[in-house]
Amino acid sequence: MSRPPGRESDVEALVARLRELRAARAHPPCEYPLLLDAALAELEHAAEALRQAQGAPPPGPRTAFPFKAIFDHLPWPVILTDEQTVVRRLNRAAAELTGLPPGYAAGRPLAALLRPADRAVLRAHAAAVARGEGDRSLPLRLQRAPEGPLYATLTGIEVPGKHRREVLLTLTPTPAPRPAGPAEDRADPEAVVRQAEVTALLDRTDRALLSGNTPSAALGAATGLLCEGLADWALLDLASPAEPARLTVHGPPVPDDAGLEKAFLRQTPLDCPVAVDVMASGATAVEQLTEDLARLGTDEDGTPLMARAGVTSLLSVPLTAPDGTTVLGALTLLRAGAAPPFSLLEAAGAEIAAGHMALVADRGGPGPH
Repeated sequence: MSRPPGRESDVEALVARLRELRAARAHPPCEYPLLLDAALAELEHAAEALRQAQGAPPPGPRTAFPFKAIFDHLPWPVILTDEQTVVRRLNRAAAELTGLPPGYAAGRPLAALLRPADRAVLRAHAAAVARGEGDRSLPLRLQRAPEGPLYATLTGIEVPGKHRREVLLTLTPTPAPRPAGPAEDRADPEAVVRQAEVTALLDRTDRALLSGNTPSAALGAATGLLCEGLADWALLDLASPAEPARLTVHGPPVPDDAGLEKAFLRQTPLDCPVAVDVMASGATAVEQLTEDLARLGTDEDGTPLMARAGVTSLLSVPLTAPDGTTVLGALTLLRAGAAPPFSLLEAAGAEIAAGHMALVADRGGPGPH
């Protein structure tokens, strides 16, 4: 059976109207309520179109056309989540705004992208919308863009093939100056620059490893450089015949929590779950969005160290000996606040550095630094 007549033209008309609304972002903030009402009306129209598509007879090989066409071609960032804000699907505009690849974001909590104060708010409203208590709009702030709020509009939707209502969420950034030219033209130079920065960092790290008076001093200096170039905090744990020991901790020059560095130093790696996992498995742990407060263990008072450090992204890599099987320790890098998630390029650089550090660790045992 052919596709229902007029469906494609309806989608194209919807996309055209949304482009006009997107252009209206340059209007004064006092006009935003009207724009949000208009956006909500258009989302309700899109939701109704999806409901009709769900109930229509199967149109052969293009069964998924209405949903995919409406969703993927919306010019605004649009994300489909469940009542707990777990991402089901996001379009290209949303991937560009959040900095997350669509394949990675699926199955992960959207709330983890937000500042901590906004997470509970989004979850509460998403749950209410999923229960059928009405659509709504609210301001939110991304960790990577704390300077200006996003205007989030949530509407309930019955997705084809699903048995429960999910939440369609659109994020409208506040107006901001943008460089000229397509996004693709801007991405490559940034990647090249970051590649050069990581390469230079590895060079400095290798020099520190070669020039250290003792293995412990060399490893401590290299960890400090990696913290400076890649993270807010860096922890280095080394294995030993008795039990692992924390060799060194590096953090911000003036941390918000003055006692946090000492808390990290006093912790045994056996009480740090991510370090235990990495040293046991020999596999890198990359958590671009993490809300698991147990990943770093707790301080002596039982407070999660993840919470004290405000960690939003975590990267832990094993120090693997030249034999390729023996794990000599774990290097754990932490990012907090508005810092972007660790990229695959940065994770690869950390793995290279950890391999070089393993050569030095193989020559000397753990000791405090």
